[in-house]
Amino acid sequence: MKFNIDPTKEPILKSVVLLSIPMMLEMGAQNVFNLVDTFFVSKIAYQAIGALVTSSIIAVLFLSVSVGISTATGMYIATYWGAKKYKRAKFLYSNSIILTLFISVTFSAVVLIFLSDILRIVGLKGETLIFAKQYLSISAMGFLFNFILSVNNATLRSLSLPSFSLRVMVFTNVLNAFLDPFFIFYLHLGIKGAAVSSIVSIFFGVIMQFVLLKKNDFYFIGLRINKNIIEKIIKKGFFATLHLFFRISSMLVLIKVIGILSQPAISAYGVVIRVYQILLFMVFGLANTAFVIVGQNFGAKLTDRVKKGAFSVIIFAVILIGTLNFVLYFNRDFLLSLFIDNEYVKNMAKSVMLFYALSYPFVIVSTISSRISMALHDTKRPSMVNLFNLWFFQLPLAYFLSLKFQENGVWASIAISNFTAFVLNFSIMYLNIKRVQKTYGDTKI
Repeated sequence: MKFNIDPTKEPILKSVVLLSIPMMLEMGAQNVFNLVDTFFVSKIAYQAIGALVTSSIIAVLFLSVSVGISTATGMYIATYWGAKKYKRAKFLYSNSIILTLFISVTFSAVVLIFLSDILRIVGLKGETLIFAKQYLSISAMGFLFNFILSVNNATLRSLSLPSFSLRVMVFTNVLNAFLDPFFIFYLHLGIKGAAVSSIVSIFFGVIMQFVLLKKNDFYFIGLRINKNIIEKIIKKGFFATLHLFFRISSMLVLIKVIGILSQPAISAYGVVIRVYQILLFMVFGLANTAFVIVGQNFGAKLTDRVKKGAFSVIIFAVILIGTLNFVLYFNRDFLLSLFIDNEYVKNMAKSVMLFYALSYPFVIVSTISSRISMALHDTKRPSMVNLFNLWFFQLPLAYFLSLKFQENGVWASIAISNFTAFVLNFSIMYLNIKRVQKTYGDTKI
């Protein structure tokens, strides 16, 4: 077996640094993938940006199931690996891939059949609606590769091999950057070309993942379906899926509220989402770092290292990304000018960025805390936080604030809900660490 680092034995700070760097770079590479698409699509029309971002959110709504499966898969593999149960980890991975194949094909069919109805519900109109239909009709065909990419990346990270998942994302980014202009402009496919480019790039990325896993003696061991394992993956993955599903679905409702106020505001909101993904994907990288460190030490029943690992990652993330948050905000004019030529839309985007910048430290802690809870096998309560905080707090708040403050009321509701999510997720994480310590005692190496 080849490992980059063993989080159950190495010093905590060393584990945080050595695991977080490739994981943040990997997530950053995913963000570059999205930004490249946004950059080239923005050259078609500003309405195409709103269509791309909205279509991507709809796709992620379905792909949230892949996140659930990959979270459950990564959670169990990290636990088994920490406990040195290697064969059990491979068997679970194989069943996860089988489950992924079935669900992804089903979802592709659902989106293609009900495409017009889905876009009508979201509230897109005019050119934005036309572009969205063109993009999503192609993008849905690649759900299978997106699902497998997610599961394989989670597996590589849980095996303490984040540098390999980084290689895959760099490869797919480079390939996508070359293919985007070729399909969009040279072959005159327009926004459809961006979807084709993404599918082709991710397909070759999946091939590369299987090769890297095989080289590290981790592989699919055949069609040996185990009902109990499938049920375990579904049970834990269900709430992890809901965790993302509630967030993405609330974003679609938010877009509908924004669209009622102003269609250009959809593009302004969409561009800021893409710009702030620079930080969000770094947060995800650090959240995955915490997931692996906490998960493997939980499997090894080293509760002292579970607590130290959790708080070390949070402190590291707040210092690093909190600083970058303000760097991003103070360079907002340059960043927004890369994607927006219309001054009205650009000024609206600046307002969105203000509320994002003020509340982003809370996003950092909230996101990592919820991921730590999942590493400790609590996927239910973080998903319930998302449900109540987004659907029963943020969305009603956005609606009522928009009546008085228009678009700024919506942006304010996002900032306020980021704070409440922080309070709830951090509290749940703390209780989960206490639960583990009470169950296994204060065990150390």
